[in-house]
Amino acid sequence: MEVLKKHSMLCLCLLLLTVPCAIAKPALSVSLSTSSVSAESAYRQALVSYRDGDWNSATLFLRRALTDASLSTADAWFMLVNSQMYAQDYRSALSDCDTFLTRFSDSPLAPYVQYQKGRALHFLDRNDDAVIVLSDFCHQNPGHVLYASALYWIAECFFDDYGYDTARSLYERVVSEFPDDEKVSDAQFKLSLIAQHEREEKLLYLLKMTGEESLSAREEYERQLRQYQTDDITSLRRELQTASQRIAELEAELAQKPVTSASSETAEYTETESSTSYSDDIDKNELQNTARSLAELKEKADLVERLLIQRLSQQQGQ
Repeated sequence: MEVLKKHSMLCLCLLLLTVPCAIAKPALSVSLSTSSVSAESAYRQALVSYRDGDWNSATLFLRRALTDASLSTADAWFMLVNSQMYAQDYRSALSDCDTFLTRFSDSPLAPYVQYQKGRALHFLDRNDDAVIVLSDFCHQNPGHVLYASALYWIAECFFDDYGYDTARSLYERVVSEFPDDEKVSDAQFKLSLIAQHEREEKLLYLLKMTGEESLSAREEYERQLRQYQTDDITSLRRELQTASQRIAELEAELAQKPVTSASSETAEYTETESSTSYSDDIDKNELQNTARSLAELKEKADLVERLLIQRLSQQQGQ
């Protein structure tokens, strides 16, 4: 995802540099209608919101901007898809992925959008479709920087549908073939959950097979099973606590940073040297990186919390 972020920011920087220049042309003030000027204003607002990690606002402004045919570019649609994915509006993101892939099939950004389409399908619980899309991505882009991430999300589809053997083999590929990829730690965590599940299944099988042979053996199996479940729950709680602490740190970090309002950013475009100063500001992209990291961490914390609730429910049901 880090590569996807960097690519997004490159597109954003280029767009931020070109939009002011276009607005500065005197001819535009005469030829543009009121609606198109409003669309351009929305586009500038969208760029600011996207930079600041305000995904809902970015989506809203991009929707308005894209009503102007001159602004309906591959870069703008790409930002719209990313904004909706970060905002967890997966249904809208899926629809716009299809729009992008129909209109801009030859764009260098098409593989990135195909990857996001697969993720959107997964989050909508359409795992069979997600596997097809992500598998196509891998076949068509064997050397792509998101290849390992695509493998991880295919594994997630099988994991959620209880296809643990297939999921394990894919997680293991991520760990062994892409040791430096950012998805390695997540894959290792899922491998530990699968191993835990296999231990539980083995104990349950042995418990069933003992029948009435030995009460003490049955009690020992039950004790081990409870211990494994307790260890699993403890691990999940630790993961959730770590994620929650990091989320709090990032939120505090964001709160301490000045956020430039959209109105003041719009005003900057009228200044003589707005293009240069704004470009310098975009180079310092720590703020948007922090916002994106926060969004991804919250997504992971939500997953761990759901797994924890599932394990606690299973434990209480015994």
